[in-house]
Amino acid sequence: MKTCQEIIVPPRSGRAFTVRAGQTVRIVDLEGRQPGDLVVFKADDLAVKMSQARTRVESRKVAATQGDSLWTNTFPPEVMLTIVGDTHGSHDLLYPPCCRYALEKRFGVSRDGCLENLAKALEAWGVKPHEIPDPLNLFFSVSVDDVGGMKVCEPMSKAGSSIDLQAKMDCIVAVATCSVPFPAKEHTGYRITIGETSSL
Repeated sequence: MKTCQEIIVPPRSGRAFTVRAGQTVRIVDLEGRQPGDLVVFKADDLAVKMSQARTRVESRKVAATQGDSLWTNTFPPEVMLTIVGDTHGSHDLLYPPCCRYALEKRFGVSRDGCLENLAKALEAWGVKPHEIPDPLNLFFSVSVDDVGGMKVCEPMSKAGSSIDLQAKMDCIVAVATCSVPFPAKEHTGYRITIGETSSL
């Protein structure tokens, strides 16, 4: 892939960037076991954004991997990004972004979560926190039992695990590295490359 741009997303932070139709975004978990969030907006109409629910319905799955697409909140829905490569194998489509409220209530830590970090990254586009959609949860696994109960699983991505997404329209993409504490895991970062082709 011919690289046009490289972005580092440090631990517990977010970055946002534009992607043109046809370009491919590669997100690499640099050290492994680091979940994160990805949200998408249509570049020329920020009211059009990724819908986590519509993506579940169109794919008939609660997690996404290679061959699946991220769909808009419009009717009819449109494909925003398609996953064209995935060395990890499963990215959750059930959970909202972590936030300061959830971190304080569930983990007893007081710091910004993915929601706040995505909002900071999207300030240049005028996106408010309540306008941020539920994400594709990168390198994040959730199990669902027979009665619908959900359980967050330990992160299992390895150093260098990656996901490649090809844009089907001009988009604004924001990515945050998750602030949720996991046992025996320091927060680490991502490397993002944006390329001109999907030839990876």
